[in-house]
Amino acid sequence: MFARTSRIAIAAATTVLALGAAAVTANAAPAPGPAPKNCVLNVDSGSMQCYGTFRDAVTASTDGRITDAPLSGKHIDQKLADRLKDSSGIAGAESVQLGVVYTDSNYGGSALVLTGGSGCGSGNGRDAQINLEGTWNNSVSSLTTLSCWLELWDAPNTSGVHQEYQQSTSYVGDAMNDRASSIALL
Repeated sequence: MFARTSRIAIAAATTVLALGAAAVTANAAPAPGPAPKNCVLNVDSGSMQCYGTFRDAVTASTDGRITDAPLSGKHIDQKLADRLKDSSGIAGAESVQLGVVYTDSNYGGSALVLTGGSGCGSGNGRDAQINLEGTWNNSVSSLTTLSCWLELWDAPNTSGVHQEYQQSTSYVGDAMNDRASSIALL
């Protein structure tokens, strides 16, 4: 009788340990979330191309003039911002770096680099406008101004509630966070 009880106890303990190990393994390795997108949007043509890193997006948006940007847009500094502004003044430059919007505060998450054929008058009127679609609609939380001031609107076609940003902003504020559906470039 003792031997039979011991075998049952050992079998039960082994089953409990196996189930516990499976639960720990399942909880220890959650599925990774989607990798941040790093895209370049030409506001003149509406064409968008996405890349694996922010560096690749900047290299593409500057036609290869800047190849040493950080891997993540979160690490953009004033020196890089100045280089991005200046890169459009180089002879033969096809696009001007207008600004960058990010899906997370503090310049994190996915980054959308805005480019166009000409710069902005910085507050002298609307130079361009775009509707945000897909990943970008209702997801902007921070932004970097380059050649343009950026004005976020909570509805398509630059309508509804809006807020203008004249400088880089690590958090667009509660009124506009994750609400922008369109952008005016000033």
